[in-house]
Amino acid sequence: RRGATRTHSRAHSACLPRSDLGPRAMFARSIVAAARLGRLPFGAAASSRGFASTVTFVKKIYSDGSTCQKCDFVWKQIEKDGLTDKIDRIVVADERDMNCEGIELARKHQVTRAPFFVVTDDASSEKVYDVYFKLKKEVFATESGEAEKNEEIIRGMMKQVF
Repeated sequence: RRGATRTHSRAHSACLPRSDLGPRAMFARSIVAAARLGRLPFGAAASSRGFASTVTFVKKIYSDGSTCQKCDFVWKQIEKDGLTDKIDRIVVADERDMNCEGIELARKHQVTRAPFFVVTDDASSEKVYDVYFKLKKEVFATESGEAEKNEEIIRGMMKQVF
């Protein structure tokens, strides 16, 4: 339409000249452009994994043989997100066998919640994540939605109450 004016919104910030953008917006714009070209200055674009060389998913089996509901929920979320190929190993922390690998990993890293992830980098140092959306963001360079974060938090809180 002729004569119509259009206000700029965040969605239209790409249309603004560089001089009108703040330093953060210019940085974000350069990162997006580099990602499109496959030229990010760190390994996240090349491997979609940030620093990780191995990701181990540790899930729990209770002493009565039942599986951890939160572990099942997180695994389904990993499948939904299409990230199953990013998990190198699945280890079970079985309460019926206090010497199994999963229980040993929980002891070693002083983790009391399940599920958790052990991420090993190229220098063989390990980092533990007990919240999936943090792993997803920091290791797989993928952002989680608010609803997904809230559901994981609520499931964790309900597990502590019941």
